[in-house]
Amino acid sequence: MRHGAVRARHTGTVAEPAHLRLHDVLASTARELVTHLGADACTISRVIGDVLIFVAEATTSGRTLQLGQGFLVSDFPETQAMLADGRPRLLTLTDEDIDASEEQLLRELGFGALLMLRLDLGGLPWGLVEVYREEPRTFVEADARRAGELLALIRLPAA
Repeated sequence: MRHGAVRARHTGTVAEPAHLRLHDVLASTARELVTHLGADACTISRVIGDVLIFVAEATTSGRTLQLGQGFLVSDFPETQAMLADGRPRLLTLTDEDIDASEEQLLRELGFGALLMLRLDLGGLPWGLVEVYREEPRTFVEADARRAGELLALIRLPAA
């Protein structure tokens, strides 16, 4: 294994080599989430302290969601709460109580609905998964369960 590379495997429906780098597994998972949830995009970010570091994405349009800037978890109270308690969040631009910072970012990215989930790897909170729809058609609890099932298939190698 190259220095700094992390190996992982995905035990889901994607054909997989024996040892994939974690980035490859996360990119594949993002594509699966878009497909299985009828979404338009998905991003996966690593959470280190208060900082979100963009790791992988998938979009149906082929455009990137990288905005060339970092994000602080503390700037997004709903995201911060979800990362703390691990309960998925289902948001749309039509929600009366949507947090202003979440609403602004959704509009900036051109999306109307968001499903947020915490990604736990190796039994520990690791990152943030965001699944987007262009239309403000809300995700439902069944979407959150399906996404959680797909995320649970990601495994880090034994130490």
